[in-house]
Amino acid sequence: MLNLQTKLDAIIEDVNQEDGFIPRLFEKITDSLFFLIKWGGIPMVIYLLIGVSRW
Repeated sequence: MLNLQTKLDAIIEDVNQEDGFIPRLFEKITDSLFFLIKWGGIPMVIYLLIGVSRW
């Protein structure tokens, strides 16, 4: 149990740091998701504009 508490304290300390590993990891994940949404959404918007223009 003491080992788990030590790991939890290390995680909490890392999250509270500005340049910690966990905040940088979450930043990379959100940047990747935004990249996918942005570049995956552009063809969808073009497709919808073409579809609406045919009405």
